[in-house]
Formats: sequence, structure tokens, C-alpha cells
Amino acid sequence: MPLSAYFRFFIVLLWISGASVDAYITAITANRRQPHRQYRNWPRCNLSMKTKVGVVGLPNVGKSTLFNALSRQSIAAAENYPFCTIEPNTSPIAMPDDGRLERLAVMAGSRRAVSATLELVDVAGLVKGASRGEGLGNKFLATIRECDVILHVIRTYVDDDIVHVHGRVDPVGDADVVNLELLLADLAHVQRRLDRRTCNGIERDVLSKVEECLVEGRPARTLGLSLEEGQSIKSMGLLTLKPVIYAFNVDEVDLLLDREESLQRAKESMGRIQYCDPEKDSFVLVSAKLEADIGELSENETAKYFESLGSDGLPDNLLSHNSVPKLVKDMLGLSLVYTGPGVPASRSQTTKSHLLGQPAMRAHDFAGRLHGDIQSGFMQAEVIDSASLLEGEGYAGAKSAGRLRTEGREYTLQDGDVILIKWK
Repeated sequence: MPLSAYFRFFIVLLWISGASVDAYITAITANRRQPHRQYRNWPRCNLSMKTKVGVVGLPNVGKSTLFNALSRQSIAAAENYPFCTIEPNTSPIAMPDDGRLERLAVMAGSRRAVSATLELVDVAGLVKGASRGEGLGNKFLATIRECDVILHVIRTYVDDDIVHVHGRVDPVGDADVVNLELLLADLAHVQRRLDRRTCNGIERDVLSKVEECLVEGRPARTLGLSLEEGQSIKSMGLLTLKPVIYAFNVDEVDLLLDREESLQRAKESMGRIQYCDPEKDSFVLVSAKLEADIGELSENETAKYFESLGSDGLPDNLLSHNSVPKLVKDMLGLSLVYTGPGVPASRSQTTKSHLLGQPAMRAHDFAGRLHGDIQSGFMQAEVIDSASLLEGEGYAGAKSAGRLRTEGREYTLQDGDVILIKWK
């Protein structure tokens, strides 16, 4: 007989005997084991959301191909027709640190190394009129509002086999179309908010300032809003308030053999792109096709591929999966810190890198990010710069040499710190 049938039979017996079913259920509830008191008032962990990078651009400029190169796997469909990407593709991309994490893991005797990551988001191509809902505009713009940085892919290569939506390759004109749509979408978004009665105080003051800026044809990031002003309108997710990295997608020859000339042309284009802020925006050269090709080759085949192009190869630091994340880190002022070294080798499971945002995080808050128990039992932190640690003879050697610092809960973590938290 099923358990539910037994339960119904037992309830009927209680009713026949005149016992109170409610009293019985109340007794069960009262005797149920309560959570241990140590869990009731756990401090809230200071968990930070993933930093998101949105890949945007016109259709057929190489967004999905670059997305695959950055994620180092074939996730997004890269076809020769517009809107081959409909639903957003997402993938974590490791934050490169020139091999520091792996070396620290070896030094610590850890079983594995876990890198901090960014989240990459590939959305459908943007067309003229997207701010009014053309193409997949509204859905596209809503996805990008959730991102922290915009990676704007611009096609500069000529290939008759790959259709261009405007029928010609014009890097500056293409960038202007996308930027104008972002600006118009923000203007409509701001004006709708200003029409609401609930918009008041500092939010209304800041949005009025932003509206004036957008009407003048300038992105909101050119205003240089203060931290307080930025926080007051953060929920709006304004597109033109986000920093932009322009990825000039060149062909293999331009990247390998004419790199300096290509960089100069890209720099000149940056000066001519409308709605661009040269002081805050940045650019990078990529060749999505080249990276997609070598990603499928063995080491020996890659060497032959470069030889066929008349090149000795491409330094790893110039590949997009290295250059783009580093640029994002610099633009947002992010910091990389490490945990793992200092833990006895017998217990050392993982050496990890952690990506921290702004404002800078205190040691006590970072302990909460690791675990609530570590934060509540925080006693002190042992800190050393990762470069200094790697130059020496291990953690024990650095400690005996007096190069480790003992810091309290108010210590502000710095980029490159290795931290070991002592707690009870």
C-alpha cells in the first residue's frame, strides 16, 4: 500500500477516536528539529556578480566567430547570413595572468588551479532601427543592459563570400549605426523614466542631466558621473554609460604582417567614430577567422599554417582570449587576488584566483565572499604580493624571511595579493 494511503487511513482513525488532527500536526511541527543556532544569524556573504561582457555589432561582422575564439570552443553558430544568432550565447572566459595562477598552485602543492572568469554574452546582430524594435532590437538591447562592458565588433576585412548588410565594408559607418541605436534606445528609456511620478530626488536630477547629454549626441559616459550619481541610476542599465572596447576584426595578413599599419588605421578610425569617447573607450585588433582556424589545429599544424602565411607565428598575448579579458580588467579597474598558498600541502586542494571589482574590497568582506564562517571567525590575514612570493623559495621561505605581512580586517586588498585568512 502506498505511504499516502497509510497516512489517510491514520487520519480517519484519529477522526473516529475524536482526537484533534490539528493538535497532532502541531505536535509534529513543534518536535521537528530546529536549525542549529549557529546558522540563524550567519553574516551575509559579500558575493559579487559575474562581470559580463556583451559582444555587439552589425550582422555578419564576425561576432559569433570571435565569441568562439574567446571562449576557445565552438558554441555560437557562425553562418554566412544575418541573424544566425537568435538566442544569446553565454560562456565563461578565464582571466589570464601570464601563468601566475599555475605557478602558485605548483608552489602550494594544490591538486588543481581554478581561474577567475568573466562571462561573455553573444547577442543577435544589431540593425538600423533596433531602438524602435527592428530586427531583434528590443530583445538584443535588454540583454546588453545587463552587461558591464560592451565589446563592439567592427568588420574591416573584405571578403566577397561573406555578405555585408549594407553591401560595402565601412568600419566607421558601421560603428556609427550601432552607436546611434544605443544612444536612441537610452534616450527613450530615460524619457520614459522621467515621465513617471516615482522618479524624484537625485535620480531625477541625474537623469535630466543624462537626457540633455544624449540629446546633444553624446554618450552618457562622457558626463563623468560621480559614484553617488552613478548608483542612483544604476538600475536603468544605460547602454551609453557602459565602457566600450572596439574590436577591429582584420584578416590574417593585416594581423600578422601589417600589424603596425592596421593599428594606425584603427586609431584613426577611433577618432572619426561618432558617439565615441576616445578618453574612456578603447580598441583592440583581432582576427576572428585566424583564431578560429588555429583553434582546430595541432601545434605542428599551427606552425605550418603560419609558415604558409609567411609569418613566424603570433605571440599568445596578442590572441583575443588573452588581450580582451586584460583590457576589460584594466577598463573596469578590477583586481586579481589569490588564495591557496600557505595552506599545508596535505590539505591544499585548490589554488584560486578571484576577480574583485570597485570599490576595493576589505579583507573582512573578502572572507565573507569565501564563506560566512570564515568571516564571522576572522582573526587576521597573512598577505604577500604574488610576484614577490614567486621570486622566493615558497610560502614558508617568504614567512621566515619576513616578507609576509599580517593585516587586520580593514586591510584593502590590492591587485596581485596572495591572502591566507586565519579564523577560528
